Amino acid sequence: MRARRVIAALSLAVAVTGSGIVVAGPAQAADNRCYITASSAKLRSKATTNSTAVGVAYKNNKCKDLDYKGSWVKLRMTNGNAKGKVGWVRLDLVHEPTVDTCTPPC
Repeated sequence: MRARRVIAALSLAVAVTGSGIVVAGPAQAADNRCYITASSAKLRSKATTNSTAVGVAYKNNKCKDLDYKGSWVKLRMTNGNAKGKVGWVRLDLVHEPTVDTCTPPC
């Protein structure tokens, strides 16, 4: 789920505050926006390559991540030919911002 992002944000907060740098406010986990980095990626009905493909997303198509399972992420496509479709894609085919690294003032 989003536990990975929360842990990353907390780790960043500890690393930054431990180094003597002051951060205004708590570190924030990044939003759930993402995009496809592979030339194409099959959206699967389950988090396995043996499951049925429910659609195909292409490079730079945007998405929102919904859930995680091992090395898979469940996505809802927000543009492109697969817009509105929901399916599982391998994590190595998707770019997801993990932590908001903006330093004040933003």
